[in-house]
Amino acid sequence: MSELLSHIDLTPAEIAKLPASIRKKMEAHFGSLDSVRGEWWLLQSKSERVTAFINSALARLPVIAAAQSSALQEQKIEKILEIIADDVPHTDIDAELENAEMRAKYLSETPLLTAQQVRHLSGRRSSNKSEPASRWKRDNKVFAVYKNGINLYPTFQFEDGMPKPIIKKILTVLPDDMTAWQIAFWFNSGNGWLNGAEPQNCLSQAEDVIYAAQQIAEPAFG
Repeated sequence: MSELLSHIDLTPAEIAKLPASIRKKMEAHFGSLDSVRGEWWLLQSKSERVTAFINSALARLPVIAAAQSSALQEQKIEKILEIIADDVPHTDIDAELENAEMRAKYLSETPLLTAQQVRHLSGRRSSNKSEPASRWKRDNKVFAVYKNGINLYPTFQFEDGMPKPIIKKILTVLPDDMTAWQIAFWFNSGNGWLNGAEPQNCLSQAEDVIYAAQQIAEPAFG
């Protein structure tokens, strides 16, 4: 990992000795450097994908920091440091970053429901807010992707607050070892057996979609 990402700490005294052109750029972003306190890091990466990932993460840090208590923040920092310290092969990192990018894109573009929202739409009044979504998931009537400890259910699986019967039929024929994310990507990706259409948009063509699901010889990336 060290050959992909390296950093050095900069003290206030070292910041003061930086070339004027660099200080000017920093001041344009942060304001007067004399009034800015905290840790300064200089990062260097040889991977464009790692650089893009870091830029995306840094853009979200203020929101994350504001939302976390001090104790939780310290725990997360320690976890990040553990990950950074791991000597992971370059190809594995690229695959993991691509997977993370795919999941982030899916979460931002796909309408999703929490278990509580599913409960509301179903009209059920159970005291257990995870029902009936969790039961439907156990019965293979729907699937959910997992984010931050929460199951999120793609809305295309429901109609009038109930699971579409075709979803269970499809999930039954998909390979048992497919992960929830692999299932999500399968539903969301153009399929050659459906003339390039996404399975989630072809649910009214029950026989065709089920046939397409039966053609999966090996679970997809995800």
